[in-house]
Amino acid sequence: MRRSRKTPRRRPLPRIALASGLALWLAAPLPARGQEAAWLAEAKAKLPPSLVAGRVIRLDEEALKATVAVFPARADSPATPGSVFTPLQVLEVHLKSDNGTLAVATATVRARRPDEATDDDSEPYQAELRAALAARRKAEPQVELCRIKGWALNDTRHSLPVRAAPSADAKVVGHLAPVRVTPDSGQGSEEGWRVEFDITGYSHGWFRIAKATPPGTPYGDPPPKRYPRTYAGTGWIRASEAGGAYANSQMPVRRLLSAPHVDAPGEPPGADVAGPDGALSIDGTLVRLFACSANWALTESRDGRRGWWRGICSNQVTNCS
Repeated sequence: MRRSRKTPRRRPLPRIALASGLALWLAAPLPARGQEAAWLAEAKAKLPPSLVAGRVIRLDEEALKATVAVFPARADSPATPGSVFTPLQVLEVHLKSDNGTLAVATATVRARRPDEATDDDSEPYQAELRAALAARRKAEPQVELCRIKGWALNDTRHSLPVRAAPSADAKVVGHLAPVRVTPDSGQGSEEGWRVEFDITGYSHGWFRIAKATPPGTPYGDPPPKRYPRTYAGTGWIRASEAGGAYANSQMPVRRLLSAPHVDAPGEPPGADVAGPDGALSIDGTLVRLFACSANWALTESRDGRRGWWRGICSNQVTNCS
């Protein structure tokens, strides 16, 4: 029986420490553990409209000082997507005691220092990846470099054109084969096998792709020789023509964030896409890719929420653990 996209049958997630509600509570920004502190609300109000506050990195009540991560306000908009290469900033807050209640004395935005690290076990790898991609950015200043995977969303019988540049007027250098339905293709959550590829860059609503594989080939069910060919070289497709799945990248807080950083603010997922622990379920909940930066992607989940998630994969059979 063919599976509905709304009820995928991917294998269950492995149990990890962050899967418990307690761990999510501990990993959440400090004010998320209860009612927001008055001093924090006051500090946020002092931010310019171009910035939003994220996680409280440090609060020293004895020294009357706090540090709050801040991010560009529209980094979760497809029109102005964020970047992992944007220099990080913090709001440095000097506090005062007003009859035993903390209040803001001064609040200043400044560059984030290396010693103000995030609580993320993956940060050494993330730093290495950013450095590797940053070394290549000067050669491609118009391209946001990415390292995620996806699949083609051509739902017709026609092949999808791949262009030489991120423009509808650019030369067509090849095509991606259409969806192929076989008896074996019903094991995944997608309607038939789709072409899979690496996504290596983003520019103004277009994804640069490479290493595309014919539909079904990664699963031992390759198309016959007469089937339309799949272009395996480098080229560009519209962002709306690429799909994928959320990967289990062990983000400290598993929810969509307003910027591509684990300290950025985010909203809890809707009840229809949340797991028992309240975290965003990665199983068949991604419905749209908008942009990417390194191994992050700006996405929309099935509950209509939009935000950044670290790790997108193209596995059409199991979840991406």
